[in-house]
Amino acid sequence: MIFTGDIAAPSRNLAGQLGNIFVRYHSVFGQQRIICNFEGLISERFLSSDSHPVLCNHPLVPDVLSQGVEPVLCLANNHTLDLPEEFDNSLDTFRKSNVLICGAGRSAKDTYDHLCFPESGKRIILINACWDFLLYKQPNPSQGVFVAEIDEGRLINDVLRIKKLDEQSIVILFFHWSLDLEILPFPSYRTLSHALIDAGADLIIGSHSHCVQGGEKYRDKYILYGLGNFFMPGGIFAGGKIRYPEFARTGLVFEWDPLQNNGICHWFESQDSQSGHDLLYKRSERFEDSIILKQYSPYQNMSDKEYLKYFRANRRKRFFIPIYKNHRSIVQNKLKTLFLKNRARFAYLLARLNLIKWQS
Repeated sequence: MIFTGDIAAPSRNLAGQLGNIFVRYHSVFGQQRIICNFEGLISERFLSSDSHPVLCNHPLVPDVLSQGVEPVLCLANNHTLDLPEEFDNSLDTFRKSNVLICGAGRSAKDTYDHLCFPESGKRIILINACWDFLLYKQPNPSQGVFVAEIDEGRLINDVLRIKKLDEQSIVILFFHWSLDLEILPFPSYRTLSHALIDAGADLIIGSHSHCVQGGEKYRDKYILYGLGNFFMPGGIFAGGKIRYPEFARTGLVFEWDPLQNNGICHWFESQDSQSGHDLLYKRSERFEDSIILKQYSPYQNMSDKEYLKYFRANRRKRFFIPIYKNHRSIVQNKLKTLFLKNRARFAYLLARLNLIKWQS
């Protein structure tokens, strides 16, 4: 199976360019199941003149992602609530395209139900959830559409329960977390990921930062904290004002064999042009031998204390940004998130007034 980062192709032309990528790089994607972070629902109402970020995908995109095996679209992200009125229409499109979804629904139960599907003779259980801070612009639910939020204690208990019922099942967690263009995962993401693996999780994937945040192995299990963008064209959203810096052009596609527990890093580089968006293949490396991954993952083999010190000194986002040290600091983390939400709402207002740049 193949895991990709963020995908948003809002026009017929961009959907076609996304399809061309899968055809051109068939040797990478083949007939494998694609599991991705799907940024925005299905809509043909995308307007490049929108003054604020509204992300969506053209109705052709689900068919493009079907490479002979049902793709899985992870909907637990902030942009699912950009156009909640399109949710039912999106569900119809997903059903017609033979697409699996998780992370959002019309009820809390549907939203938090885990997705189960067979893969390589194993029962795969996928859990998808979003950092609640990223939903600061919209109420959750919006117009009856719910998005699954990260609840650390609940997630650990869910993994424990799943493994107790079926020790042979494969549990994957796909998170939408972190800050835009932050190059390092919060220290709390490492402590949470390690705790989830201690509980029995088999793989942890992260998205949203729009840049690669690297990865590590813990107890022989893979953790990819941030895959970066997969297909997120710049100069399209928010009236063309959302663009990504040079360091965000690199994206990671992770291939994983759950039977052999083998991981391969496929590296791509995105390109924006007047004709649209494209990806250029760079190289593929075994996770354990990946030179590029090590450059993005200086924290490999660091203790929690060592990494906290490293994060303080090397994080990219600093201005009034609190540090989440440990997932167990529940009250402190909630207060930090409340502060961040108010800060983000103020920044959103400044962006609408064209006083600062948009971020998605």
